[in-house]
Amino acid sequence: AFAVLAGGDAFEGGSAPADGRERAAAFVAARVRVERHRAPRELAVRVRERIATQLAGNPTLVARLSCAPPLMVDLVPEGGSFVALGFPAQVLERASGLFWGDKSWPAARIALRRERVDTEQLLVEHEVAHAVFALAFTKAEQEAAYAHLRPVFGARAAMDEAFAIYSERELCGSWDALERAAPGVYGFTRRQWQEDHAFTRFVRKLWFPFKPLAGPRPAIDSHRRWNKFSGSR
Repeated sequence: AFAVLAGGDAFEGGSAPADGRERAAAFVAARVRVERHRAPRELAVRVRERIATQLAGNPTLVARLSCAPPLMVDLVPEGGSFVALGFPAQVLERASGLFWGDKSWPAARIALRRERVDTEQLLVEHEVAHAVFALAFTKAEQEAAYAHLRPVFGARAAMDEAFAIYSERELCGSWDALERAAPGVYGFTRRQWQEDHAFTRFVRKLWFPFKPLAGPRPAIDSHRRWNKFSGSR
């Protein structure tokens, strides 16, 4: 995936990992704790299943996250305060969810407003994408992503959101009209997204290394032309 951002070659091929779901589920069972705060148990189960599904396509991400701090997910009561649950005072209280990783904490944390988990279909995947960027990428890899996004998005917070939004598209499918009309970087990025963006290729290879490259497909006889050029039969 990072070879795409570096301007290197990217190749198709391979298949989905046979044990990808099992590895992801084992990681969630061992390293992800969900604090329900009296939310229905079924909701916590659905959140855990969505996290496992999100990670199932790339065992390398699971392996890296397994070496990172554990993850705690708070299902915030309706009308509840993020700050009251221990998040920093500068967080946006009206947000549907957030990720926060503080090196002084024993675990990185995600907060999800429980009444929006099922109604906002991108919510879990968006916040887990933030966690992957913060916990599974090296500093050099993070800087490679920032270098690609900086000319358009500028601020680090906006670039972080752009990565999560491109991940939404790969993990959850296309956006509806309301999601595309969202304010700020959210609507802007969704409206600007294109299949042939280099960042689309990067994000698709990150979550699904076995999928075909994003972008226009080559002509069906391109391999024949290449064989002729190279002297092969």
